[in-house]
Amino acid sequence: MIQEMLTNHTMQTDRDAAVMLPLVREADQSLSLLFEVRSLSMRSQPGEICFPGGRIDPDDKTPEAAASRELCEELGLSLTDIHMLSPLEPIMSPRRGTIFPFVCYIAEPNKICPNQAEVSSTFRIPLTYLLENPPEEHQTSFHFTFSEDFPLHLIANRSAYTDRKQTYTEHVFHYDGRVIWGLTARIMVTFLSILKAK
Repeated sequence: MIQEMLTNHTMQTDRDAAVMLPLVREADQSLSLLFEVRSLSMRSQPGEICFPGGRIDPDDKTPEAAASRELCEELGLSLTDIHMLSPLEPIMSPRRGTIFPFVCYIAEPNKICPNQAEVSSTFRIPLTYLLENPPEEHQTSFHFTFSEDFPLHLIANRSAYTDRKQTYTEHVFHYDGRVIWGLTARIMVTFLSILKAK
């Protein structure tokens, strides 16, 4: 199912994006997950923590190609430096289109040289820590409103849509004074649940 989505992906909006979850091996042979801190000069989400990635360009043949390209651009690596491991389930976001996550392995993390225009720094979190320390869960609500000219009076059961709100669970990870939340945390929850199931 996932592979079919990836193979048959066509740009639905200019917001569709692909991200990479990079695994690196530490000196003790344990695995860590690598994160970026976005440059403060970025217009969107400056200073926030994320995975390498970005919008899928029209020239990208697949979401995987987009994720690989973005990682190389942001971390100063070449395609030969990364080893693709697996796609994860795509995530639908009302504000950001479809997000296609992938897991990869970087054999030589010492070669990483962040593009300072986009990435102020990188850091790692041991997988064992993430598996043993579940995220906090908080409830977040969004309220739906309609413009004054929306034909709500023509909608069946319109009272059900008046002052409507949607509540969902927001996950928040804490590590060494850093806070990871939003789409990055959602992707992490999916990835960690797969690891725990094995």
